[in-house]
Amino acid sequence: MSDESFFREVNEEIRHDRTRALWTRFGRALIAVAVIAVLATAGFVAWRAYAERQANASGDRYLAALDLASAGNFAEAVTQLEALAADGYGAYPNLARMRIAAVRVAEGNPAAAVEALDGIANDSKTPQPLRDMAAIRAAYILVDTGSVDDVRARVQRLTGDDNALRFAARETLGLSTWKTGDLDGAKTFFQEIRDGGGAPSGIALRAGLMLEMIAAGSLPPAAADPAVETAPAPASVTPEPAAPAAAPETPAATSAPAADAAPAENPAAAPVTQAPAETSPAPAPTAAPADAAPATDAVPPAATQAPAPVPAAPVDAPVSPAPAPATIPVAPATPAVPPS
Repeated sequence: MSDESFFREVNEEIRHDRTRALWTRFGRALIAVAVIAVLATAGFVAWRAYAERQANASGDRYLAALDLASAGNFAEAVTQLEALAADGYGAYPNLARMRIAAVRVAEGNPAAAVEALDGIANDSKTPQPLRDMAAIRAAYILVDTGSVDDVRARVQRLTGDDNALRFAARETLGLSTWKTGDLDGAKTFFQEIRDGGGAPSGIALRAGLMLEMIAAGSLPPAAADPAVETAPAPASVTPEPAAPAAAPETPAATSAPAADAAPAENPAAAPVTQAPAETSPAPAPTAAPADAAPATDAVPPAATQAPAPVPAAPVDAPVSPAPAPATIPVAPATPAVPPS
């Protein structure tokens, strides 16, 4: 055996002895660590699946409550949201509490909404960002239903330059101050929003509009005319029109004289209409032959009325020729009837 082979075998034996010593010393610990790692991995996967199932269940309950609120069933929606706030999973309890306030506003109960939001803002177990959001939301509701002091009590602490919600807090203070008629105080808040920089686009736009209204001297209705709330407006009285004077009685319309003067035994006479007051003289008619229809005096037709058709005379009716006058004067108001 060469020296090289001898040294190789010795080195291998030394390595085996060291490995055996390490395993003897730390083998059980390594096995325990491996088992713990496997169990921890399995437990984490199982817990994540459980959390996902619980979150899905809470989410389904939350969506169901929102559907009830959208359908107008506010009482049932509040009941389900309160149950979810009590035993929900994850962030859904806090979301349910915030949504209860929104449902209260939708059903026309802002006082209950402010109470729910104050409960969130004053709960030390709730995350601070959510507490600040609840205070801002309550302040926006109180702009319409509360006083300046109510709004200030909730958002004054959020108006600092280092607070992320300072612009919303200043907007609520500016709106509530403007509603009292204090234009200078409101202008201060809106000027801070516009000049501060970094304000959200919606808040900055509303601040610019309010500054323009303040520059124009615009006031809310309650501040512009306080008498509207203290004294009732007089009822508008519409004067009744005077009764028209009695019109003089007009004589009843009488039948045309031509109808009364026409003989009953002359069926061939045509219905006569009243001619205009002034007409041109008509030429003298000539005597009609014995077998022709009886002639009648020519009557000038009216300007706006078509002449009535003349019925044909019976064949065996006696015909009396009309005399031929030399001249015919202007037709009077009632036309002349030919003699029988």
